[in-house]
Amino acid sequence: IEASLRRKFDRRILSSVTLLYIFAFLTRTNVGNAKVLGLQEDLGLEGSKMSVVLTGFFITYILCEIPCNILCKKFGPRLALPGISFAFGLITMCIAFCNNFGGIFAARFILGIAQAGIMPGISYTLSTFYRRNELITRVGIYASGASLAGAFGGLLAIGFSYIPPWGIMHTWRNIFFFEGILTMIAAVIAYFLLAQNPETASFLTEEERRIGQLRIQLEVMTKQQESLKKEHFTSAIFNWNTIFLALGLFSVLLCMNSIALFMPSLLSTMGWGTLETQLMTVPPYALGCIVCVTASILSDKFKTRGVFLYGMAAPLMTIAFAVLIGVKEDIGPRYMAIFFATAGAFTGSPMFVGWVVENTAGPMVRAIASAFAISAGSIGGLIATWTYLPEQAPEYLAGNIINLVCAILVFVGAGGATLHMKWENKQREAGKRDHILEGLTPEEISGLGHRHPKFRFNP
Repeated sequence: IEASLRRKFDRRILSSVTLLYIFAFLTRTNVGNAKVLGLQEDLGLEGSKMSVVLTGFFITYILCEIPCNILCKKFGPRLALPGISFAFGLITMCIAFCNNFGGIFAARFILGIAQAGIMPGISYTLSTFYRRNELITRVGIYASGASLAGAFGGLLAIGFSYIPPWGIMHTWRNIFFFEGILTMIAAVIAYFLLAQNPETASFLTEEERRIGQLRIQLEVMTKQQESLKKEHFTSAIFNWNTIFLALGLFSVLLCMNSIALFMPSLLSTMGWGTLETQLMTVPPYALGCIVCVTASILSDKFKTRGVFLYGMAAPLMTIAFAVLIGVKEDIGPRYMAIFFATAGAFTGSPMFVGWVVENTAGPMVRAIASAFAISAGSIGGLIATWTYLPEQAPEYLAGNIINLVCAILVFVGAGGATLHMKWENKQREAGKRDHILEGLTPEEISGLGHRHPKFRFNP
């Protein structure tokens, strides 16, 4: 019956959140494609103004992630996820009508609020439907939507740019207008497909609803928590696992956003024209999608996470940015480095997110921990907006050095988390955490979550 549950969840829940995340990433990063098609010149974004516009998004994105994820938990995914998706689709469409720096900065600033809850909200939602050993595969599949969005983003940009001018709409304005409309349509579709939780899912039988709820409740060592308490924050944030994983996510999301925002700019320095540059963004993203899904499936199969991060994602990114620093003229190795960086960064980020979620327990604690880690990662995204500045073209030495350092920090985050989880599991096996249960009421014990001595971390 669990196999039947997983299939139904995959068809309804996973497909819906993947669709929403594709459009979330597309509407977040389409400014990179629009830049190549003349946005910067048309709106007078000379000097550092383009980086300021990109930064505006991440300011509100970081500040609103934890409260937005708490609201997602409060109102449920069926209302929250389509609602915020419709909002950022509408804002994206409005960007098509911007005529100056102030207008596009304000629009991106508000877009950050609308998108803040999407990634932690999706990750939290999946954790309420899937077991821990099923989670990383699903997180990897939905997060591979970022690679798909990157690949299709270039193709869509080419297609929309060839639409004949109509009114004030042309080239880059068409990108925002039509991608915004498509996002709103996707949000409406998702509303009719999603469920609030397993116990209220209309597409399940009565027995499946009961089992769907029970299998998650037993695994996380806790009952459903309805009210927000101070202990949820301390349990979610002040532990070494969350700190190490937040460091890793900060580093990998800096690299991922650098690639996502500036790949067209990096490729344009290799001698390709506007059309060729857009087309050449597609193969690296396609590889990133394949590697992300494959690594996620293997990670669930072997029930381990860290080795795929410090053994694959981090080395790929380290080699990539080292090549971009060391090779100045040869296009072949530099283009290969873009493939490596994309595969490593777009695989590392969802695996870190899923790793945070599966190693915290209790609905509210999971919501806070995932939002905190992604907020830390989003600070990396904010810094990424300043990594590849126009005046540093074509070498972009400073940006490549910053990304190389962060690639090395991924080793630290993944390695530190792995060692600490293994050590803590040994302490619990030896009975050195049993004293935590002393003097607690049954209700207090049921609220321990991942602090329960019987809970085992997954390194």
